Order: sequence, then C-alpha cells, then structure tokens
Amino acid sequence: MNIAGERNKLILCIIAVAMVVCIFFTFAQPIIAYAAESKTNFDKTDVLDDLKSSTVNGASFNLNDYPLDEKRDIQIITFVEYCYSYKANKRDNYGLYIYVYNPKVLNISTSSRANKIQMAVSYDEQGNPARYEKFNLEFCSKVGSGDYKNRFYKFKITDKKIDNKTFADRIDPNARRYDVSGIELLTYGAKNAIEYGVGGTYIFTGYAQGFGPDATAKSTLSCTVENLETLELEVHHTNYRTNVSSLGKDHYNEVNTVYFSVPQRIYEEYGYLQKIRAEWWEYKTKVAAITSNKEFYDQLKRYTGIDIGEYSSNVPVYLYSGYEGQIGTQAGSPTINNFDWVYNRDLSTKYNKLGYVYEINYAKAVSSILPYVFYSSAVDVDSVFKFLYSDPIAGDVNSTEVQEYIYNYKNNLGHGYIDCNDREISVDLFEDYVDEGRTRGYNDKTIDLSDTFDLNSYDTNHSWWDKLWDYGFSWPKTDGDYKNVAPIYELKESDFTGTDKEISERLLINQDDVYELKNYFTKETKVGNKVVLFRFANTDYYCAPAFAPHTTNIKTTDTYVAQQTVFFDFDIIELTFNKDGVYHVIPAVASPTDIINGFTQPQAEFEWWKLALALLVVIAVVLVFAPIIPYIVWIIIWLITLPVKVVKKLKKPKKETNENKGD
Repeated sequence: MNIAGERNKLILCIIAVAMVVCIFFTFAQPIIAYAAESKTNFDKTDVLDDLKSSTVNGASFNLNDYPLDEKRDIQIITFVEYCYSYKANKRDNYGLYIYVYNPKVLNISTSSRANKIQMAVSYDEQGNPARYEKFNLEFCSKVGSGDYKNRFYKFKITDKKIDNKTFADRIDPNARRYDVSGIELLTYGAKNAIEYGVGGTYIFTGYAQGFGPDATAKSTLSCTVENLETLELEVHHTNYRTNVSSLGKDHYNEVNTVYFSVPQRIYEEYGYLQKIRAEWWEYKTKVAAITSNKEFYDQLKRYTGIDIGEYSSNVPVYLYSGYEGQIGTQAGSPTINNFDWVYNRDLSTKYNKLGYVYEINYAKAVSSILPYVFYSSAVDVDSVFKFLYSDPIAGDVNSTEVQEYIYNYKNNLGHGYIDCNDREISVDLFEDYVDEGRTRGYNDKTIDLSDTFDLNSYDTNHSWWDKLWDYGFSWPKTDGDYKNVAPIYELKESDFTGTDKEISERLLINQDDVYELKNYFTKETKVGNKVVLFRFANTDYYCAPAFAPHTTNIKTTDTYVAQQTVFFDFDIIELTFNKDGVYHVIPAVASPTDIINGFTQPQAEFEWWKLALALLVVIAVVLVFAPIIPYIVWIIIWLITLPVKVVKKLKKPKKETNENKGD
C-alpha cells in the first residue's frame, strides 16, 4: 500500500471539505454546519483537523474562542449534514455528525450506549414536532493529548428506523429539517448521563457537489437555523407507601413520583399540561434481609452473592418469611404451607406410619442466592401507648445505602448484567419478573392526565375474619383507600396546610420530603413557575418479619425482609399541553436518573391481647379492692379539699382582727 499517497489523498480531501464547510457560531444561538465532500471516510477524520479547516463568521476557526471554563456546560459547536442525496442509491456517505465543545474537559465516555441525542421524528398538521426519539451517538474522534485534551469530541448520529422510516425517509429532500432538543453524554465514573440543552431546528437546502440533479454542478448546499423551544427540567423524586394493600398481608402500595417546575408563560401560551412521556428500565429487586442483630448480620453477610446450591449444611444460617408453616391436610395427606421466600431452607416433611408429620426436613433451598443484607438499628414505636404494640424491629435503610449496594455489588457469579444502556448492574439482584400488568426492562410510556388510578387498602377486599386469620389479635393499620388519583397534579398553596404527616398523606409523598418540597414550591412560585407532581408508577412493596435460627424458629423481633421495584435511567422526554383541544408537544431536557427507594420496616402491629390483658388486670384490681374503694375515694376527696379548708381558716382570724381595730 502506498501510505504516502493515501495520506496525501486524505489531506487533499480535508482541504476540499474545508472549502465547502461553513459554520455560523454564537453562544446564544444554536450552532450549524454542513459538509459537501464525499471522497473521504468522514467517520475517521480527526475532530481538530475538521475544526481547524472550518470558518467561523467568515474567519478561520480560532481555538482561543474555546477556553477552559468551569462555569460553562458542554455545547454543540457544529451540527453537520454530510453528503445527502435525493437519490437513494447515492446515500452511502450520508450521515449526521455533531462536534462537541467540552469546556470543563470532562472525561466523556467514548463507548457508552448512554450517549444519545434527542430529535423529532414526526410532525403535526401545523408542522410542529409531535414526537421525539433518542438516537445513539457513535464516537468518532477527540483531542486525545496536549493542551486541548478532551476539549473537543466528534460523534456520528446512529440512525434507526422509527415507524419503519429512517432520517432519509422522513425528511423533505428539498428542505431537510432536523429538530434537536438535547444531547446526553456520560462521563467515566458517573452512574447516569447528563443532558445538555441545544434547542435548534436545522434546515438544509441544496446539495453538495455531485449529489444534486446535476452531478457536475457546484455545491448549492446551505443551512438556516431556528430556535426550538425546549423545557429544561430540574427533576426531583419522592415516594409514598400506604398502609397494607389489597394484595394482602405484608403488601403495601407504593407510589413513585417526580416533581419539577414549568414556567407560567408556557401554560398561558399552550394551555394546561395534558400528557407526560417518559422512559425507564424497570426491575423488581430480589428479597433483601434487614436485621438489627449484628451477629446475625455478620453471618448473613458472608454468604451474599454466593450460590450455595439447593442446600448447604456448611452454611449455618437460614432465613425465611411469610406464613408460619401451618400444618394441615390436603386430600387426606398432611401438608405444610409454602413460604413466600426462603434462603437455604425448605419445608419438605417426613411422616410416621400413621401419616402424621414427625419431622420437618430442611433438605433443599427455595432460594440459593442471598443478594441483599443490611444492618439497621432497631426503632421503637413512637407512641405514649407503645407498650400496646409489637416489640421493636430493625429500622429503615435509606435510599443512598440501597443505591450504593446495587452499584457496588460484585458480579462474581458471572450471571451477567441487566439490560440498561450497557450498564454493569448485576442481574443477581433482580427477579425475572415485575408486578402484574407492568413491563420488565425498557419502558416508554405516555401518561395522560385522565389516566387516574386507585390505591386500595387491605380492608377493600378483606373481611374482619381475614384480618383475624392473617394477623391473629395483632394487626397493623389496614385502612386508607385512595380513589381516582391523578397522575399529573399541579401544586397549590393550600396543599401545604396542616402537619407534615397530613401533607404527606394528602399529596402521596414521603413525609421526610415534605420540607424540601415546600421550599422548592416557594422558590419556584416566586419566579412565576408552576410545580408539577408526576406520579408515574404504582407498584407493590413487600415487607414482612423474618424467621432465623438464633430464635429457634420463633418470629424474630429484630429482622425483616423487603422487596421493591426500581427504575433505572428514568428520563422525561416530552410534555404535551392542551389549549382548546389543540395539542402542543415540547421536548424536555432532563438528565436521566436512577429511582431507588430505601427499605422501610413493617408497620407496627397493635396487639389487642395486651389491651385485653390490661383491662383484665384493671377489673381484677377493682374486684380485689372493692370493699375499701369508698374509703379510698373519701381520702382522695379529703386530700383535694384540704388546701381549701386551710386557706379559709387562715383568712378567718385576719378578718376578726380588722373588726377589733375598728372598735
């Protein structure tokens, strides 16, 4: 191969590109560029060579215009349409590229599937974008060394079919329109990408030389740019867990909510908020063990992430929750109820000659991997009548601790990772299913204001006898229905009346987040914004006391197990407004985030037998002391009235003395 010849050809091609590339730049407006050269492999040209061969406002590209700046965010320098042809057989070189200015010199990942660009893919009758999609960004080159290391990046937009159409199929050949709302870029070490707003509509007309109707004509390619309205959203998250749900014992409704603000002018121009479209990757965690027994925690922790097989006698600990193994009969044979969840233990049985169970054999394991174990100090009931409640149990585990556990879990078993933008999050931590009616993995949902939902309590479909059977004479709060809950709700000043607990129950938000939400609402309304609650998911939260060997098979007061649904890379894509029946879609610029809640302990159970016992004691005391009760009452009355009698006696001599003086 003639390397020198190829190099010279590449230089000539770059010079040719430089002669036909035009860039119009300003920090306040979107930045545009277009290219007409077709003979080079544009994917492989160097980012800095491309930029240096360009012109800005009629002058040569100047690196001094792109300094290091900690206060400035990542920006697109250029948006390039490369070699489009109206003829399908001449589109081999057609592509879209972006050049990125990175003023903070963040170390942007060059291989992550989290790097994306959001662009319009369909339009309404008025010509406004009606739907946006994300497209992957394929890394081309960056400045890899020297004074400008990591300051400039070049990416190619990876095309894909949407409704069986590519970019070339969707655009008008005479005026190729590209509406870009933002780009998402991941830096090494970060968990989620950051989205940077662009807000530009790029319209290309004409053709590069060799790609128009007349192959010999000079380039007629030109580009105009218009502002594209976007909404940059500062997204916050909260959650709410109800009393026991209609799913039964140990189950609770959980509402996951994000909130953000929207300028008042948007409502005035486009009407009320009708729809919100978002995407996320949804998974249900495997059961987590939470204990306040440090010795037991240390034992359990040794076996997290280890496949012990069906049963291992070398593992001295076991754990299970759910039913208490009630023995019964079925079709004439003794049976034992199944458990909701088991680690290193199963209830297979042995029978005597009469057919009765005489031994429970822990021969197999229902669950062979214990993925989550947390230590949390016990928390007592906050009540003056706490003696009437069940004993203290392990406390809550905050969301940060759960997140870090998931991120740092070692995938030693080699079972692979979940599907989520190539993120290395172990599949060991999650079930192979989610709640009924929901979708495991990737979700793209548009939720309408009218899509109300109910949160039904245990009492909705369970009788008093059910409660007695499930809980005996001890039970938690099982009431509290929420009907026709709106998924999209605009906050009002009146929503913040009452105590934090009342606000939490009214708005379906975590009580610990009330103070933060209040402050956010006050701050945003002062500058003329509305604050919106977006209740995007209603799922099941499972939480139950656990059994363990150190308590000789008696329900512990220091350990519980829990299970929840999590949402990775949650991102709001669009907001749709409705003004007199006319819908207007506005793209959102909101960085993806992971929504992982903490684990909360089971509700305290009110133990009626303690109240009954206390009443019996009172009755017994009354019966024993009945003969002397009148005397006790007399003594109490005498003690109460004694101060009054003493005061009267003290005042009487004083009055007589005054009368004697008058005489």
